[in-house]
Amino acid sequence: MLTANTDIIELPSLEQEEAWDAPILFDEFETADIPAHLLPGIFGEFAASLADATETPEALSVMTVLGMLSTIAAKCFVVSPKEGWYEPVNIYTIIALPPANNKTHVLNICKQPLTQWEKDQAQQHEYSIKQQHSERKTQEKIIEVLRAKAAKEENAIEQKRLIDEIAQKEACLGEIPVLPQFFTNDITPESLTHFVHEQGGRVAIFSDEGGVLETLGGLYSNGVSNIDILLKGIDGGDVRVRRKDKSIQLKPYLTIVLTVQPAIIQKMGEKQVYLGNGTLERFLYVLPKSKLGYRTHDKPPLSITIQQAYHDKIIHLVNYFSFNRNKLEEPKVLHLSETAYQYWQAFQATIEKQLRPDGIFASCQGWAGKICGFTLRIAGLLHLAEDNLQNLIISDIAMNHAIQIATILSEHAIAAFGLMGIDQTTKDAKVIYQWIKQNNKSSFTQTDVMLAMRNQKLGKAERLQRALYVLKERNIVSPPVKVPTRKPTKKYYVNPSVIKEEIQRPF
Repeated sequence: MLTANTDIIELPSLEQEEAWDAPILFDEFETADIPAHLLPGIFGEFAASLADATETPEALSVMTVLGMLSTIAAKCFVVSPKEGWYEPVNIYTIIALPPANNKTHVLNICKQPLTQWEKDQAQQHEYSIKQQHSERKTQEKIIEVLRAKAAKEENAIEQKRLIDEIAQKEACLGEIPVLPQFFTNDITPESLTHFVHEQGGRVAIFSDEGGVLETLGGLYSNGVSNIDILLKGIDGGDVRVRRKDKSIQLKPYLTIVLTVQPAIIQKMGEKQVYLGNGTLERFLYVLPKSKLGYRTHDKPPLSITIQQAYHDKIIHLVNYFSFNRNKLEEPKVLHLSETAYQYWQAFQATIEKQLRPDGIFASCQGWAGKICGFTLRIAGLLHLAEDNLQNLIISDIAMNHAIQIATILSEHAIAAFGLMGIDQTTKDAKVIYQWIKQNNKSSFTQTDVMLAMRNQKLGKAERLQRALYVLKERNIVSPPVKVPTRKPTKKYYVNPSVIKEEIQRPF
């Protein structure tokens, strides 16, 4: 029997944190930035200054600079931690940020020395190459005339003489050199193969758009594409191409640096041509936290002194590698110092444990299985960036910094592969979640959302309901609550900790 003084427990309202379980937030790419100081000397100084001047994450500048170093050193060096393991120093990287994050500006500034070098080479060699082309056309015309004459010649001895003369002239034609180029922007697999052959086995693809992935994935061939050059280009694998009357055999070393929007990474996971063959596992993914909405727009421009020092350093390396590449039949081998090897082995052991079914790499085991090799590549690039061009031993400092970069990249890869697996309803729920945070909504009605999303298909009731259900299951919003107003209204309350997290976001 209840007594009159029975205590009444008053539950907290939905506007109080105590009424909620912890929200299960979406993968908002809360990944760590990659500090610029992990790059040696002027490269670290340049990346930090560029990131500050453009108010972008340092990861954008760091990985783009590593891409430039990869472009220059590809095919010249490999890293060998032990007998039988030879890791090239070229990398594929995709850096994803939303629009208006100065991606194009950062990419253009980083590649400017290579662009200028190509222009200088064109000015020096263009006339000579055009002259050789002209001479070849003349010789080919002479050969055609001789061939026509030989075909009509009835005297067997004279015909034999003409045939021999034709063969001798054809043997002397030789190959005409092409203007040296480091990179392209948009190219088909077939054209890429030809370009790599022309440029002696190494080429880079730089782009601030995702269109090149569409092109490589078969945009102009109804989704059917032979991406063998992309698969083999990560490590100089054998590629053989039959062209007219001759066969071309390549060992391509590609560098890929793409600064794109996050949606491009998601679409990669939907393209059949990239699935099941290791393409997705060959990229280093970077999904930095965008600074949009938190920029001050009062940063000083990039120091001309720092930019010039970076430019000079890149040109120095370009000239060194361009001169020595032609003399190298095989790449030079970089080895690890004893301490560097110990660091790398410890990192390798850590990664191996995380590859277990209950480890953090459950969504990207194939990628994580390659990260130790990628770490060697990064260590090699850091070593070469220190201007250790004669020293073939990678230091413990370079390896330590490479491991720090690789550890952060592992977080980004988990986020990237998570993004590739997002379904439409989850995407819709994330859009509403962003709207809640950006507008500091403590509560809202379905009509509020429909009005906010009226220019999107998300504004349709059935699709909206599915998205709101996902938010409810994640403890981000409450079930609809009837509000006693003159006109019956259902209101969704927002978990207060969601708004609190947005207000306290540091920058």
